[in-house]
Amino acid sequence: MSAPDQPPAYTPPGGGFLDQLGESVGQLGKLAHATGGAANAPAGGYSFEPEQLLEIAREWDELADGYMADMEHAEVLARVEGPGAEYASGDNAQLVCRSGEALLSALRGRVDYCRAQAEKFRAAAGQYAEAESSAGDQIGNQGGSL
Repeated sequence: MSAPDQPPAYTPPGGGFLDQLGESVGQLGKLAHATGGAANAPAGGYSFEPEQLLEIAREWDELADGYMADMEHAEVLARVEGPGAEYASGDNAQLVCRSGEALLSALRGRVDYCRAQAEKFRAAAGQYAEAESSAGDQIGNQGGSL
C-alpha cells in the first residue's frame, strides 16, 4: 500500500471542521502506529488486518460525509443576495457569493480526496484477502492447511 496522496492545500480561517479533520487524521495515525507495533511490522512501516483497513475506509467515508454536510451550508453562501438595491449591498453580496463558491469548490475537493482514500483502503483489504486465499489454496494443494 502506498502512502496517501496529499489533500488539496486550502485552509479556511477559523478552524472548526478543520480541527475535526486534524483529530481524525491523528487518530488514523495512532491506529496505524499501534497496529504496526503490535503486528511486529518492519521499522518505518505499518501492518493492518483487513478488518482494520475496512474500518479506516469507513472513517474516511464519514469524514467525506461531514464535508458533504458542510457543502449544504456553503451553498447558502453561494446564493446570497444583497439586502438592498444600493451599490454597496450588491458588491457585498457578490463577494460573499464568490467566497461561498470557493468554499464549495474546496469542499468538493475534500470529498473527492476522502472518497479516494477510502477506496484505496478497501482495495488494499481486498488484495490482502485475495492473497490470503491464494496462499491457503497453494498450501491446501500441497496437502497442508492454513
